[in-house]
Amino acid sequence: MITVIIILVSITVASILAGLFYKAEIIFAPILGVMVGALYSFTDYDDDREHTLQVCIFFISITIQWVQTSNG
Repeated sequence: MITVIIILVSITVASILAGLFYKAEIIFAPILGVMVGALYSFTDYDDDREHTLQVCIFFISITIQWVQTSNG
């Protein structure tokens, strides 16, 4: 269990650093219940791609969202 917590904390720190690098929106939110895990997804639009990275550690959810514009 401690290994899972260490991995999730490492993913959280890396996610926040990536969010700062990409000038992303970083959202901290409480969770009603207990949740452990990480999620990455993206949505393609006509001119850009929106990325979402979310890490949940027990009662806290950290979501990082940024938009990658296409060059074409």
